[in-house]
Amino acid sequence: MNATHVLNFLKRIAREAGSIMMERIDGQYKVYEKPDHSRVTDVDLAISKLLQAQVEAELNGIELYSEESPKSAIDRSRPYIIADELDGTSYYIDLKKGFSHQSAYYHPEHGLCVGLVYYPRIDTLIYAIKGQGAYIEEGGAAPQRITPPAPKPVEALTFAHPLRYRGERYNNLYRKLGADDDRILRTDARRTLMMAKGELDVNIFLSPRIPYWDLSGEKVIVEELGYSHSYLNRQPVEFGKPPPKPNLGYLICPEEWKEKFFTETPRLIA
Repeated sequence: MNATHVLNFLKRIAREAGSIMMERIDGQYKVYEKPDHSRVTDVDLAISKLLQAQVEAELNGIELYSEESPKSAIDRSRPYIIADELDGTSYYIDLKKGFSHQSAYYHPEHGLCVGLVYYPRIDTLIYAIKGQGAYIEEGGAAPQRITPPAPKPVEALTFAHPLRYRGERYNNLYRKLGADDDRILRTDARRTLMMAKGELDVNIFLSPRIPYWDLSGEKVIVEELGYSHSYLNRQPVEFGKPPPKPNLGYLICPEEWKEKFFTETPRLIA
């Protein structure tokens, strides 16, 4: 199926998902605990129901793999929509900000070829088709192509610290990599937007496995903007393929600095 057609579908669903989030953000929902002790709300589930129905109705032959839908086994020979209905559910519940809707399109011949992230709180949509650049729509304005951020010297790079992480592991790592404390930024689902605007440069995720829906929406976008998106062992992150074993983590950074972090990070966290 034509990537532009799929993108237009995902853009519409993203805005509908955002409307559901904002209509209920003041507490018109119930919160449940999943078996893994993470939280899910009626809002996540309502968006999932919408997504499942619309994919089935409009995208014939395309499967759906998302956080809250019944996930079929991944068959990389088939096209898929990958989605996180409400990325940052805890931020939505507790802070009323820092959440998004993410989605992507995988085609067996082209890999991930469409990516989208929508921030309903600020009505900002960013998206990309592989090989065609990344775009932003803010406050209902016409799409604007995003100019890739200008290269920075290493001493000016900024680093992402997950907002919810309370320990010192990330701070200690970034300091060893040469970052001053004022260049270590607390981040949530808005990290993709921060990269698109040149405010955030280096994301290191010290986790052996991150769900595909947490990364797929931003992958095409940041790669179109000149970022490398890989595991720390240099292998690219590919939808439907499990992480390498052992996996030290994930790295998103400007292409020109990836070798520095591929080389130094595993040694520092060993």
